[in-house]
Amino acid sequence: MSRKRVMIIDDDTESLQLMMKQLEVLYDVNGFTSGENALEALGRAAAGRLPDLILLDIVMTGMDGYEVLERLKANEKYRSIPVVFLTGMTDELSEIRGLEMDAVDYLKKPVPGKVLFARIQHYLDLYSDTAAKGQLNEYMLEALSSPLTEREHEVAKLMAEFRSDREISEILFISMPYTKKLVAAVKEKLLIEKRGDIRKYLI
Repeated sequence: MSRKRVMIIDDDTESLQLMMKQLEVLYDVNGFTSGENALEALGRAAAGRLPDLILLDIVMTGMDGYEVLERLKANEKYRSIPVVFLTGMTDELSEIRGLEMDAVDYLKKPVPGKVLFARIQHYLDLYSDTAAKGQLNEYMLEALSSPLTEREHEVAKLMAEFRSDREISEILFISMPYTKKLVAAVKEKLLIEKRGDIRKYLI
């Protein structure tokens, strides 16, 4: 089995080198000190050589992490790559903004090595080709104390394909505010905090 590919984008050279050294034990790792260089590298990469996961800092010289994520999500080629923010920004508003932009997680530095490995492996497993093709267990949905509406069910199906809010909005031809409202309703009814936890309802 080939090793999974992880891209790290962090303008702190010391932090970047440390993470690369840690992760190279299990993964093929590429590191970049700017969002611009990382996006250029992605543009040159063959489809089969794109990273399986991206670790992204927020505060960087030039293009910040939010803009990098925005560009990734705007490109059909990259938008399905799970992105984890790994940052020194610990305030709640920054975290909320990152998660609302469809980062799969928001980790605050410093992150213990074992925790970082566990989170990375969790998302690599979750977003693998097999998991991404999961289907909802309709029997479990029917047993919910508060059933999904027809529209919420459509959203839940797309969430089960690990689609972003932007993709759900485009596929269902609904506004982003309404999409976010529906996603929040689905999470509430399924009793999940993170959208990735929908895997509990997959066949």
